[in-house]
Amino acid sequence: MKTYRTGGRNLFLALILISMAGFLAVITSVMSTQLSAETSSPVNSTLTPNQLAAGGPLPGNLSLIEEEQECINSIKNQTTWAPWYPTMASTEHGGSERAAVFECAHFGGSFTQPNQVYAYQSPTSLGGVPAYLVTRGPNEIYVSGGAASLATPGPFIAKMQSGSLKELWSTPLSNNNVTGDWLISGATNFPAAGMITVAQGQYLYNVNASTGAVENVVSLPTGKSPPGDSNYDGMSAFADGTLAVKTQNRVAGCTYQVYNFIFCPNQTKAAPSVAAAVDPHTLKVLDWKELPQMMGPRNTVTQFDGKDYLYLVGSSNLYRYEWNGKNLTLDTKWGPVPYLTKGQTSGTAPAIIGNWVVVMTNGGGPTNASLSVVAVSQADASKLTRINPIPLEPGQKSFIPSMLSTDLPNNRIYAYDYLPGKMAAINLDQSSGEMSVAWGPVDQRTISFFTLIGPAEKRVLVGTNINPNVTKQQLEQGALGTAYTYTEQIVWREAATGKILAQSDFFPAMSPGILVTPGYGGLIYELLYNGHIMALQVAPALTSAGNSTKAA
Repeated sequence: MKTYRTGGRNLFLALILISMAGFLAVITSVMSTQLSAETSSPVNSTLTPNQLAAGGPLPGNLSLIEEEQECINSIKNQTTWAPWYPTMASTEHGGSERAAVFECAHFGGSFTQPNQVYAYQSPTSLGGVPAYLVTRGPNEIYVSGGAASLATPGPFIAKMQSGSLKELWSTPLSNNNVTGDWLISGATNFPAAGMITVAQGQYLYNVNASTGAVENVVSLPTGKSPPGDSNYDGMSAFADGTLAVKTQNRVAGCTYQVYNFIFCPNQTKAAPSVAAAVDPHTLKVLDWKELPQMMGPRNTVTQFDGKDYLYLVGSSNLYRYEWNGKNLTLDTKWGPVPYLTKGQTSGTAPAIIGNWVVVMTNGGGPTNASLSVVAVSQADASKLTRINPIPLEPGQKSFIPSMLSTDLPNNRIYAYDYLPGKMAAINLDQSSGEMSVAWGPVDQRTISFFTLIGPAEKRVLVGTNINPNVTKQQLEQGALGTAYTYTEQIVWREAATGKILAQSDFFPAMSPGILVTPGYGGLIYELLYNGHIMALQVAPALTSAGNSTKAA
């Protein structure tokens, strides 16, 4: 392991590791140019009604900030939050358990009356595709990106003002034209240690949140995979603060960049992934293990019965490793656990909901088999239940490379399927693991994740919805990661019932495989594939006229 001191996303499409013969004809001509995933989403040059309604920057409801910070401080010692900085958005998925719940964030609209959506776009592009957003103070947001397309030669992290969305500083982290390494999104979180930690390729960076200076950078172990073909795309943390990171790998010798590595010849022969435990202060590797196979989905961490566990999703099995403060050890008494049925493709990242670890299938490529939500008991892996919440209609295929969301206080799971364009809410019984559909399936198509905001009794589900006028070719390009030329909107739903509370205008495509991320004061941030950041806010409509959404 090499350490250098300067003094001063997901990624998720790695899951597409099997043949997608039904889609290859669409991208034959693109393959001849090595399938460069350039930033091709249209720039929004004309103001929409939501932007005209805002008329300028959105500072959010500043009167809410004190209450929000008190809420954050009240939960900061919970296992899923303890390793992270006490701020609104310290991690990609709302804590180490990847539930995607941000209970201290506000929905500013009404649950019963019409609402108005306000939107403001950053005045300038960040230059590359933004992938992850974290906050520190109420007026501080940090965006990492640059590794999800070839628009820039390497990853960066930038600090922006939350209201004006003006860029305050930007720090390039590497130039892959020089290194020749694989350029693809990694991970960005804000550990309690106080430095923003960014993973990309074989490297882990600690960045000073005030100055943007890179304080430490470490080359992590990659096992049998060449360092330049390895990417640390998953970052969680154990209760003691130790970072848990994992690689996805490109087959050695392939030069395809960004998400196009899935088309590398012999990609199924890529070297096994590596999981590592890393000190968040020094970035010293405390232990690392080569995994049973290459695992694309991001890793998830929890504490159960007093033990710290790392959960990983393989192509057909679930795995669990125990962390005892010094070593990572494969838990052979619990797994591996087979989770697929006939025709299904590999699952997405796991999430925790109480006594259960849950995973959604069909992230490994389009299939004629309906997806399943699978729940496995953390106490006894022989207890496994499943539900198919979105049955396919004749002629449909299933494919969703993004993970589900979970809400423990309400024993609720949210699942969705990109190709049919449906989503559903599922109830889970904590004692038996049995699941049932609470509402849905309803029409809403996304290739990204859903966010849950607000207190348990008034939870709001927030996610994108791709424009219904999307073409078959655009859907196929999105599934393959070659282009995102459609438009999409943000939809706020009452999580308990699925009722739409508000929906925005259609904007250029969001970066795929990430969350719409909450900020302070009722703001929501959408990271656009064209390099801009869109801030959105919902409030009760001042009048029933105009561009408002009826809560009905």
